[in-house]
Amino acid sequence: MQNTTAIITAPLADEFAPALDLPADLSCEEWIATGRDLMRKDRETKWQAADWMAYGRARAKTDSAFAEQMALALPEILEDPRKLDAIARVAEVFPAEERSVDLSFDHYAALSRLPHGEARKLLDQAAKDRTSPRDLRYAALQSQLSLAPRQPADEDSQCMSLVHLYNRMPRSVRVDFAEMVAGAEGEEIEL
Repeated sequence: MQNTTAIITAPLADEFAPALDLPADLSCEEWIATGRDLMRKDRETKWQAADWMAYGRARAKTDSAFAEQMALALPEILEDPRKLDAIARVAEVFPAEERSVDLSFDHYAALSRLPHGEARKLLDQAAKDRTSPRDLRYAALQSQLSLAPRQPADEDSQCMSLVHLYNRMPRSVRVDFAEMVAGAEGEEIEL
């Protein structure tokens, strides 16, 4: 994998509206090629943003002036800087040499909180089976539950353990889990 650094300069947000202007006579082949290019750019941009923020976090630990400027600038870049922390974590857990072009950023994000060996096994299987990021989040949840420390069998302890695990999950996994629980209507959840 080639390691290249690109500095991208984009116009200010108020200079354009995000849209894709396609000609009326675009052939299906051209339309498909455009879509492939856009999806490739989307994958690259997510990883670049994650690497950018991971760099900033690492640099801020050793450079207080950088840390201060970063803290002031981040709210202007994104309304919720915690989102940048979440994507930086994915880049920190999965450095460039461990990433595959066969899987999206979202695949890696789904597994970033698992122990590395367990995450690697699930990523390898996901690439082989062409598993969706959503299904991989379910697998991560199942893995987290199996790795969680065993609690005494009383219902209160089990309920508290489930709440603690739920609260440690990324929001997207919590939303998916809540949908699964609601759909089960008190029965076992089918995976």
